[in-house]
Amino acid sequence: MPDELSHAEPERQEGGWAALATAVPGLAHLEAAAPLPCQDAAAAVGGRRPVAIVADGAGSSPASDRGAQVVVTALRRLLDTLEAQVGQLLDSVAPPEAADNEAFTRMLVKHAQGVLQDQATEQRRPVRDLRCTLLLAVAGQARLLWLKVGDGALVVERAVPVEAGVDSSEPGLMPDLSTLGEPGKGEFANQTVFVDEKLTPEQVQWGSLDIARVTGVAAMSDGAAEKLVSLDGERVSGQLSHWLDDLRRGRLRQRDLVRLFYSDAFCRGTSGDDRSIALAARDLPPHDIVQT
Repeated sequence: MPDELSHAEPERQEGGWAALATAVPGLAHLEAAAPLPCQDAAAAVGGRRPVAIVADGAGSSPASDRGAQVVVTALRRLLDTLEAQVGQLLDSVAPPEAADNEAFTRMLVKHAQGVLQDQATEQRRPVRDLRCTLLLAVAGQARLLWLKVGDGALVVERAVPVEAGVDSSEPGLMPDLSTLGEPGKGEFANQTVFVDEKLTPEQVQWGSLDIARVTGVAAMSDGAAEKLVSLDGERVSGQLSHWLDDLRRGRLRQRDLVRLFYSDAFCRGTSGDDRSIALAARDLPPHDIVQT
């Protein structure tokens, strides 16, 4: 079943951003001799402070589904609690010092590590049993801040200018998709880093970018990224722009994502891993985005 943090309907609050998230078990988990729970967790928040979070539990860790869930829940709550600090970083006209962004990012990751440690203590098991990857993006009036631990993909959609076409004498805008951060894989295809007690600051990717032309953001586990983002992160499927456009227009529902994740076309040639995605898209006048 979809993750309990996912929204059956898009979440839209005052402020112009719509958000939707879902996490579903992959076919490899469903078809196993002893079916496994979904080890992904995802959450998305709309409104004036859009947030997208995805955590992918390590397949080799027996309680990673719980670890991913508590990390997503805790970070979503923490960002809400620290709204004043988030506003100072992302809403002010003058950009903050890079050190301030880095310190805030490290604090988020440290909190995730602490939450896993607390959960491990409560369950009387090692932190390794609950470890997970982490993708997070949060946006403000001026900037977007993101962080990445491990694999999966963070994708940002920007509106880029295009010349006037045959049907219009006015120049327009069209969506351009690009990834944030490095792919996150190690030397081997199944090797990555996780949020656990061994994670070092150097293994945390993060960045900040101007929000002016950003029209959407997507965080997804590697199970979803298999069909949506190339292994090197250089190419992103236009399907994401269609989802983001449907989301901002109120036409995308969780069931649409679930049906596609289980479709033959999406499953063919994949590992059958869990699929999770968190989307946020902001309102635009109809003429601002030209779909291709």
